[in-house]
Amino acid sequence: MTSKIFYDLREQLDQYSIGFPSTKSGVELKILEKLFSEEEAALYLNLSMTPETPKAVAQRLRREEGGIAAMLKQMADKGLLFYSGEKDSLSYNVVPFVVGVYEHQLNVMDRELAELFDQYLLEALGRQGLSQFAPLRTIPVNQSIDHAW
Repeated sequence: MTSKIFYDLREQLDQYSIGFPSTKSGVELKILEKLFSEEEAALYLNLSMTPETPKAVAQRLRREEGGIAAMLKQMADKGLLFYSGEKDSLSYNVVPFVVGVYEHQLNVMDRELAELFDQYLLEALGRQGLSQFAPLRTIPVNQSIDHAW
């Protein structure tokens, strides 16, 4: 039985860019269970899209900095978080499922995960898949831009 933390994680991921809609089969939960441990999912839910240092996260969550730093690095290594900065001053932030978590799995994807992704894209997004979404959007600024080449 799927832990509630993965339902919460799916709901959080659904708030970002393209989203992460649920399916009737629940295949998206299988994907999350394969990518995240329960502890990683809980930490992800306590992070934001604004980069934070391990120290800041640890202070906010009232946890030990060394453990948080190790877990953030582990999650970033797995492609579950973005990181920026230099070795001694890294900051971490959450990433959307697309463009983010999915793309970071491409080099390490096994057959099971590939089949889960295929099933998910078909069920959640239909035959058009991600091609029906623009990962970026146009924001009107009421100003013309010279585009001469």
